[in-house]
Amino acid sequence: SREQEFPESMPEGVTKIINDEPVDEVAQLPVGTYCIVMTHNHQLDLELTAAILRRGDFGYFGLIGSKTKRVKFEHRLRERGFDASLLQRMRCPMGLTEVKGKLPIEIAVSIAAEIIATYNVSFGQHTANAEPIARLLPASRRSQSQ
Repeated sequence: SREQEFPESMPEGVTKIINDEPVDEVAQLPVGTYCIVMTHNHQLDLELTAAILRRGDFGYFGLIGSKTKRVKFEHRLRERGFDASLLQRMRCPMGLTEVKGKLPIEIAVSIAAEIIATYNVSFGQHTANAEPIARLLPASRRSQSQ
């Protein structure tokens, strides 16, 4: 358990859930939940990913990692019977491609920006049909100038 990693008091609207089996928590998520998987364990990442994709009713699903990790996960998930169209809804790597930095703060801001963009485009829609972020965002001026 990593309970010591969390503050004792949480802001209003935030619920701290400590569970040695986080995959079990996926079944309790409300429809349209924005899910982010970023653990220190690739096998746990894979099991969480499978549980989230199995439900399929998420508003956003991002998995921390590289393009190589995505390819490996897609292969393993296809072996488990997951459909390619469902796998396309998984964001990995997460974050806006226009943010090139690799510092933790840059990655965090990039991921947060992607989630906010998805939320803004989907505002008021509680569907499980979220579009890939590339279709949601117009090309930035930065990417157009390159």
